[in-house]
Amino acid sequence: MDKVVKLTKIFLKNSFSNMDERMGISTKSKNKILIYGILFLYFAGLIIFLGYNLLDGLIAIHQETVFVGMILFMIFGLAIVQTIFSSINILYFTKDNEYILPLPLKPYQIILARTNVMLIAEYAIIFLLGFIPLIMYGILTGAGMVYYITMVFAVILIPILPVLLISIIVMVIMSFAKLTKNRNRFQLFATLLVFAVIIAISISTSGMKQDLTNEEMAQMLVQANGMIELVKGYIPTVDYLMEALTTNSLFIAIIEVFKTLGITIVGFILYMIIAQKIYFKGLVGNLFGGGASSSNKKINQRKYKNSKLYKSYVGKEFKNMARNPVFLMQCLIPAILIPIIMVVVVYAGLNSDGMGLEQITQMLQQMPTNTFIIACVILGVIQFFTMFIYISITAISRDGENAVFIKYIPVPLYKQYMYKIIPNIIMNIVTIIITLGMAQYILHLPIVTVIALFIVATIMGLLQSIAMLIIDLKRPKLNWDSEYAVAKQNLNLIFPMLLGMVNIVIIIGAAWLFKDIHVYLGLAILGILFIVATVIANKYLYDKQYVLADKIL
Repeated sequence: MDKVVKLTKIFLKNSFSNMDERMGISTKSKNKILIYGILFLYFAGLIIFLGYNLLDGLIAIHQETVFVGMILFMIFGLAIVQTIFSSINILYFTKDNEYILPLPLKPYQIILARTNVMLIAEYAIIFLLGFIPLIMYGILTGAGMVYYITMVFAVILIPILPVLLISIIVMVIMSFAKLTKNRNRFQLFATLLVFAVIIAISISTSGMKQDLTNEEMAQMLVQANGMIELVKGYIPTVDYLMEALTTNSLFIAIIEVFKTLGITIVGFILYMIIAQKIYFKGLVGNLFGGGASSSNKKINQRKYKNSKLYKSYVGKEFKNMARNPVFLMQCLIPAILIPIIMVVVVYAGLNSDGMGLEQITQMLQQMPTNTFIIACVILGVIQFFTMFIYISITAISRDGENAVFIKYIPVPLYKQYMYKIIPNIIMNIVTIIITLGMAQYILHLPIVTVIALFIVATIMGLLQSIAMLIIDLKRPKLNWDSEYAVAKQNLNLIFPMLLGMVNIVIIIGAAWLFKDIHVYLGLAILGILFIVATVIANKYLYDKQYVLADKIL
């Protein structure tokens, strides 16, 4: 066990070495702690604000225990998503693998250490999204000491099973790594395949609990805290911990925690047995099984003859991201995949024989949906999705040391900046279309309203694209040792989230101030507001185009 602990420390050190430098914070800066403190307080304050408003509303209708279920399911889902994006890199694509294999270490020790790194990374995020809301729930509901002790066990235990499950799926897929000749493409294929498996599992379980009648559903909804029964039972550990956190009995809480602990231990044992049989097969195959694809290809001259400058430049940006699995998975795929997952869930719910989304949709269709408040909700959802579009915020940094060439090619800097943000705008539009399509399917909005929403959302996307490029120009990350450092270990990536939250606050403020205004007039006001902001940002980019390029060395 001592070797596992030491190996875990080594892997953690390798994973987070030079983290300050990678995230754009000077290690010698005296304000480093202050910067991290401000970031922590900002996100903690945001979570408290959103959580308090949600919990206060649930308490008013005596449905406060639903809040516990929502937080636990959010932790479980977050652990799945985070593991999908990090497991392949941590298990297979770290630089220390070739040095670790020859050492006198047993397979289970390496696997345990790698798994510990994934869990520690999960806990760092779950602390914010799990502990803070659950502590707030305990304070507002006057929970006793039993609740807080159970809460600690819940937050520790919930992420373990999803991490183990996703890791096993990744190991099974990566065990075929030696069969491929192009490891980069296989990494991309493996990640997409993991997503496909998870979506398939989600769809297959969406038909559960379909035998409820309308009367049973209505009875469950009107009972105090009855809504929690609608989401319990899908995942045993979450089900048990929800019961443990919402019970007033110490005995029941202990029993439910031990049930969860038992399932987790069994899952961990099975994980270790399977992992020892398949992990190293994929690891060795990845290190020594395949090479890079052949670059001895004929150049099609017709393809480049008389090609328009903007087409070549924008095409180059897309090709660079498409050919690099890390950039593709971190910059493009999340922005597309999150809305698509929601569409799949909605479609599965609306086409099942069960209750739930179908009844919610019917209820919404009976309400006045062509209102400014509904329009603001849709714009807020779109803004949430666009927080995960990292193309403009890494537009300069992705080029690394080659970024300096933009100063020497015979193309004006401002024009190059515009070409670099076009992929971000396109991905914004894709996200907008998916979200509006889902909203139209559920709400049956007038086509004029959909068009107006599309225009306003596109203007906001243009503002985001320009603003994020300006930030990347001011804080470029050009000296990186791996693409993962640019797309993941980069403090600049918080700025799309910050801008998105600011825009959401503006939208909420507009909905509150003009709640009775006509939908088109309200959207026109928002559109004008964001047009003005976009014009200001664009003028700044044009006027300072040469000054902004000073940090590209």
